[in-house]
Amino acid sequence: MDLAAREVAPGSLSFGGRRPGAAHALICVLLVGMAGSSARVAMAAVQDTVPARPDSVYRLEGLVVTVTRGEQPVNRIPRAVSWLERQTVQRAQQTLSLEESLRFIPGISVESRQNFALGDRISIRGVGSRAQFGVRGIKIVADGIPLTLPDGQAQLTNLDLGSAGRVEVIRGPSSSLYGNAGGGVILVETERPESVPLRLEPRGLVGAFDLRKWQGKASGALGPADYVLDASRTTVKGFRAHAAAHMTAVNALARWGVSPRTGLGFSLNFYDSPFAKNPSSLDRATADSAPESARLFVKRQGAGERAQQGQGGVHLRHALDAERVLEASAYGLWRELLNPIPGRIIDLSRQAGGVRSVLRGRASLFGQRFGWILGTDVELQRDDRVEFENRGIDPAQVPDSALDDLEPAAVPGLVQKGALQLDQEERVRGVGPFAELDLEPGSRWNLTLGARYDRYRFEVRDRRTQEDTDDSGARAMHQLSPLIGVGFRAHPSVNLYGNFATAFQTPTTSELSNRPEGVGGFNPELEPERIRSLEAGVKGTIPSARFAYSLAAYRARVRDALLPFQVPGSEEVFFRNAGQTRHVGVELAAQWQAWSGLRTHLAYSWSDFEFTEYVDSAGFDFSGRQVPGVPAHRIFLALAYEHPLGLFGELHLRWVDEFFANDFNGPPPGSTRPADDFVNPAYAVLDLRLGFDRAFDGFGLAPFLGVNNVLDERYNGSIVPNALGARFFEPAPGRNLYFGVSLSFRPASATRFH
Repeated sequence: MDLAAREVAPGSLSFGGRRPGAAHALICVLLVGMAGSSARVAMAAVQDTVPARPDSVYRLEGLVVTVTRGEQPVNRIPRAVSWLERQTVQRAQQTLSLEESLRFIPGISVESRQNFALGDRISIRGVGSRAQFGVRGIKIVADGIPLTLPDGQAQLTNLDLGSAGRVEVIRGPSSSLYGNAGGGVILVETERPESVPLRLEPRGLVGAFDLRKWQGKASGALGPADYVLDASRTTVKGFRAHAAAHMTAVNALARWGVSPRTGLGFSLNFYDSPFAKNPSSLDRATADSAPESARLFVKRQGAGERAQQGQGGVHLRHALDAERVLEASAYGLWRELLNPIPGRIIDLSRQAGGVRSVLRGRASLFGQRFGWILGTDVELQRDDRVEFENRGIDPAQVPDSALDDLEPAAVPGLVQKGALQLDQEERVRGVGPFAELDLEPGSRWNLTLGARYDRYRFEVRDRRTQEDTDDSGARAMHQLSPLIGVGFRAHPSVNLYGNFATAFQTPTTSELSNRPEGVGGFNPELEPERIRSLEAGVKGTIPSARFAYSLAAYRARVRDALLPFQVPGSEEVFFRNAGQTRHVGVELAAQWQAWSGLRTHLAYSWSDFEFTEYVDSAGFDFSGRQVPGVPAHRIFLALAYEHPLGLFGELHLRWVDEFFANDFNGPPPGSTRPADDFVNPAYAVLDLRLGFDRAFDGFGLAPFLGVNNVLDERYNGSIVPNALGARFFEPAPGRNLYFGVSLSFRPASATRFH
């Protein structure tokens, strides 16, 4: 969980209307409770210090991650790196959102929008916090195949959390390895099956708001090969009106050890959503008084999304010799999308694919050992985009009183298309060679030098031949992204590091094609967002106390930040560049295993983001104003207990302080609205997880119960920055429950391989 707050004035902190002293007192009470409670955090992930096994909570030595496109011990990486294990992602979770597990990591925020049409908003150190849909500025990779498209946008619909075995995260600029990744990287790997021919795991979950999720998983190993096949069906009415969704997902992964030196992996993913309704956002008064509501205009426009997507890839890993390894992946995807939004209907057909290759190894020079990485990514994307005027659902066919009762799949056939507004073909081509060296100038020092050069070409072909004007054209965007990182082993249990990194994120094809002038083609004025960052940190353990900790501090300059806005008379979202913003932050994580069965966890983030150069088209100077949508303080506390017989319980607390919802940090010039209408209030949310997880002879039983928002807090889980009409707020539900059961068994004929 994430906890965030706004810095109202230097050195002050507000907490839901309480005095600053009360907020600090509450934090102190909770920290004391961490040390004295008899609960245990059943999580396998803390920033830089979250191992999988209880007996390794205080060890970093030997722990290896691959999110850095190599296989590196985490204590030698001069970056903020985090990881989560299978138990954190799956056990007693709804597995509907990455928010359920990424809450354990400081510096990363997942805003649950209660909206399956738009998906969760994920940000790392503020990058991605202003995305209108999908994930922006963060590279998402699943089993070696990127879910992020060449233009920098990612959809998480193909991400299978029900079979995720590990999640790794780089926090901070990562363009030196991944290109279009200003905020960082999230890598997801499918779980490894047991070495039996067949293991079946059915799982059922029911919950508030008519939530139903049925999942079936089959996995196993057959000689040198193993496989995981997972299928799920999810239906939900939703906490808010006009939020229902139906979704089906199928994910398959197979790995084959061709020889002792060569391995192949194959992945296939399919996702189908006949329609997911979009309840949109509300103004402050409505969000407070009727949080479950949706505006009639939004429902009449049939806002939502019909989507179908398939993706497949093949991954090769070959050891050339004892010190050199080649990895290569080839992948492709297609996506069909029908997206009615207020004002227009978007009909999009997308194909994308690419090839990723990495050669890494170790060598010696003048008696000194060093590691090296060479690689190249080639990406392609083609969009057929057609947009029409949205004339909405005919009131004569469906009266207002019947709109809420419409089945999601019926909505697309009822929304009326008006005049053609856009018809164009969009192409993106990207190529990015990169290299990295890991040097050891001394027994306690390591130096990392890396760089990547990316070049993206965006092309658009206007197909409205009947028009007098042709908006066809092309744009090229490129950047060299270096990285310098230094690590120092101050003590066998203490590692210091620092780095300087640069990064960038291009505008997506959707952002380029949405132009306030209402014409086609690409916006010629929208530029990539460019980042320069300095970071320093420490990660360490106190083995005798079974205590692990990490601390990171950073300062970044973001030039040409991409900001959303709306114009009077339209609810469509457009983008523009701010001149420059300054990002300063601190991230702290700590985990303490008091004794066997007891664990506590703390994640704290402080962020101070402000505009330093930004004058809008009307001449208003925003310099010195806070960047909207980014709380200054976030705290996550977790306690959990696990009994040897299999009983477990977890308690999670998120604290998010108030933050601004628009660039003005209050009413814009000429507005008569109160200042509170432009601030997202603070909130504290408590969640509970209870369950039993026990394996018997060939059979496993794991019933579980979850209570979200135990204290029934009224809060907004997300906002839409700079929304028209001060409709910023996306309310979250009050107290709600879910329960389910997961089974596992091996057929009698399934014998273990030796």
